Amino acid sequence: MAEVFAAAPTEDERREHQAYEALLNALARPGEAQLLPATGFEVAGTCLLDLEVSFFASDVILSRQLQRTGARQAEPENADYLFFPTLHEAAVAEATKASRGDRLYPERAATLFIGAHFNHGRRLDLTGPGIQGERQIRIDGVAPAFWAERTRACRYPLGWDVFLIDGAKVIGLPRSTKLEAGPWPM
Repeated sequence: MAEVFAAAPTEDERREHQAYEALLNALARPGEAQLLPATGFEVAGTCLLDLEVSFFASDVILSRQLQRTGARQAEPENADYLFFPTLHEAAVAEATKASRGDRLYPERAATLFIGAHFNHGRRLDLTGPGIQGERQIRIDGVAPAFWAERTRACRYPLGWDVFLIDGAKVIGLPRSTKLEAGPWPM
């Protein structure tokens, strides 16, 4: 009988697997920061993007990096994945064009990646699957108007899955997570 050898995964493959696992854990545990294997949006994008999906990136450099995955660039309303390293007030309109899915195909909803600063800023009260009781997090660097738009967009099973990225940390907010924005800190 011939011996079968499996090729050892490359460093890039290991890194993509670790990133994918961190993203899954972030959605399974909404509001709990997970650690990505590297800093930035590129590591999250490269583990999800391939020839069969589309993306929008508000940053030109990030867009060029993500093009290497073979994914198609698209306008926000047609993209499967949207990347906003900075989501300021003017960019909220682009983000909220993202598909929310429809009753027949809720899985057609887009996934948003947004740059943020954890443990500072506005308090968000989270409830829903994966959260025992209520979880509070503090997020800064995301335009306040986005939180109201997300609340309007997420009527489970419709809505966006959102990943907030701060350096090498990621927090997941699945569309099933109810979010209430608290007051701005004094």
